[in-house]
Amino acid sequence: MTALPAARLALWAYGLGGMALGARSVLGAPPPLVPTAVAFGGYVLLGTAGVFWPERGMYGRTLNRGPRTGRELALTFDDGPSPQTTPRVLEELARDGARATFFLVGKKALAHPALVREIHDAGHEIGLHGFEHDRLFSLRGPAQVARDIARTQDALESAGAPRSTLFRPPIGFVSHFTVHGAARAGVTLVGCSARALDGFRGVSADKVAARLTRALVPGALLAMHDAAERDDYVPASIAALPQVLTAVRERQLTTVTLSSWR
Repeated sequence: MTALPAARLALWAYGLGGMALGARSVLGAPPPLVPTAVAFGGYVLLGTAGVFWPERGMYGRTLNRGPRTGRELALTFDDGPSPQTTPRVLEELARDGARATFFLVGKKALAHPALVREIHDAGHEIGLHGFEHDRLFSLRGPAQVARDIARTQDALESAGAPRSTLFRPPIGFVSHFTVHGAARAGVTLVGCSARALDGFRGVSADKVAARLTRALVPGALLAMHDAAERDDYVPASIAALPQVLTAVRERQLTTVTLSSWR
């Protein structure tokens, strides 16, 4: 039996504590102020942290890393495809003989099907990143999550990609709604072990490269961007990628696609 993550157990403990205090108030005894504030505040803080950092396993399992033995790591890219920036990433990967997993937005895939096929034909894996990159995706109910996943799967298939069961939610946020919706859709939720933090205009490519290089260990799962959400700037990961790939070679690590880790 797999042990439950400590963060999830803590969330349950705060929740049960709050419920017990609530029951006490229903029975006529006023709940003590300090324990009530601690239970409520702890539940809210932990619950919010679980959405922002899904690798803690607060709401359910996500694929955050691979085996720590061996020499494998995974490079992943979000928010594509974009004809302005995705080809640059493909060129760098091809130059180094590296493989990656691209989490594509369904609407963009339908707009650029040739680019979707180019990613696949180059030997990379294609995953799901929502149909429209809804920033409030973690607040959507399980049924809506499952429908969006299915719609994205259909869009990527229409664009020429194999049907995927790898799903990284928009922005990477995961709530209990997201977990249950993904389970309904029969997909694997994907997180990461290290983020490029390049999802904003003006981020330093050198800082992105340094951040990712520090994370290059066996089993690492790196999250980067091959496109901006609205295709209105060039993500810093693209300029940082050559330095990252050089460090991968120097450390004698091998890049793999995510399906090999499931």
